[in-house]
Amino acid sequence: MKMINPQLSVSKQKGAAVLLVSIVLLVGVTLITIFAARIGVMDQRIAANEYRHKEAQAAADAALEQAASFITNNTGLYDGTVGGTYPWVACTGGYAALFPCTNGGVTYDLAYDGDLTTTTTIESLQLGSTAVELSSGVSSNTYLTYTSSGDTLNAIGRGESLDGTGNAYAQISYTQVALLTSEEVPPIMTPIIELGGTFTIVADPNGGGKGVPVSAWVSTFDTSGGVGSWQTCQLDAFLDNSGSICSETLTDADSWKFCDCDGDRLSESGDVNYDIVQADPGDFPPSVLSYLFPSFDSFSDVWAIADEKLTTCTGLEALASGWTTSHIVAVDGDCTMPSNSIIGSRDGPLILVVSGHLKINANSDFYGIALGLSDVTLNGGVKVHGSLLAEDSTKLTTGGYTQVYDEFVLGSIVEDLSDVGLAKQKYSWTDIQP
Repeated sequence: MKMINPQLSVSKQKGAAVLLVSIVLLVGVTLITIFAARIGVMDQRIAANEYRHKEAQAAADAALEQAASFITNNTGLYDGTVGGTYPWVACTGGYAALFPCTNGGVTYDLAYDGDLTTTTTIESLQLGSTAVELSSGVSSNTYLTYTSSGDTLNAIGRGESLDGTGNAYAQISYTQVALLTSEEVPPIMTPIIELGGTFTIVADPNGGGKGVPVSAWVSTFDTSGGVGSWQTCQLDAFLDNSGSICSETLTDADSWKFCDCDGDRLSESGDVNYDIVQADPGDFPPSVLSYLFPSFDSFSDVWAIADEKLTTCTGLEALASGWTTSHIVAVDGDCTMPSNSIIGSRDGPLILVVSGHLKINANSDFYGIALGLSDVTLNGGVKVHGSLLAEDSTKLTTGGYTQVYDEFVLGSIVEDLSDVGLAKQKYSWTDIQP
């Protein structure tokens, strides 16, 4: 009789258990590997889809920027004239159901059916137009629509990814706005004015109402710099060395060098009177820029509508010398006007808005409204014919600065720039899908 070794039987049973456990673990690892691989593939797909979407969205936003440039240079588009100067098409008949007449669940009244051509030609603005490739190969289209009931001009941007599988749409709306304030713009307007220097202010004779002169509108007086030697007066007391009233006898081609407050004075060092208006707490505008441009909140809004966009004031005198109408000039950076400059004229004044340091050097004449959003420096002999506005506290020069109310300058600005313009509606950007 053959005997079975019990130790050998136990050993065989242990080997089977190890094999079973190994198979289970191998199956588990295989499943985990397959699951991880599927997750990795899914992550890659998600990342690729997100990349294509961002690529298309960037192209759509670029199309909106092209529309903004076009609208800025063609504000007449806003009237929505069908078949007139601007080729609008009524969204009726066969167009009624077509993009962009119908877009994102909204049906518009008119769609623009012309080519958008600005300094570049990367956009096409036609009903049913084919995409135009950008240099990167990414496609971008721009469309305009108009809603009569809300008097709204809409810019629609369409972007497509490089491989053509991703697309995005974005829209922003424009409405008409009044560019300039309907209120009086005083000769000086700043939150804090330092009444300690050598300066002259010729008041707006009716700045506070008929017969009520205003030389400056401030929130706080700062007398820490000492009383200095300054004065304010009416127009008829601002005389040259022959006794003639400067504002009546001199032009922008003449030298105003010898003009001074030789007649009765409204205020002077140590004697501040009603023509320098100190606002009650909370009554002074929180933003001088928004006071001048009621529909704007920031420098970027001014930049968008400016006639001239500069980074410095180099060459500004030559640029403005031939102007016969008012211009809005935005300077994104510091602005230094050299000595003995004549910037602008009575017929061609400037609204100059400077984001950085505004500095006007000695013996220069500036015609218009100068708004400094940072530091303002006025060196000896500077004459500003119009208004000086500052977003921050202003230290008036110790070198003979003169601020002259000039009805001709301000009248030209009001006549040329009081018309309404176009500005983006706040919070109107939206991504859409037709």
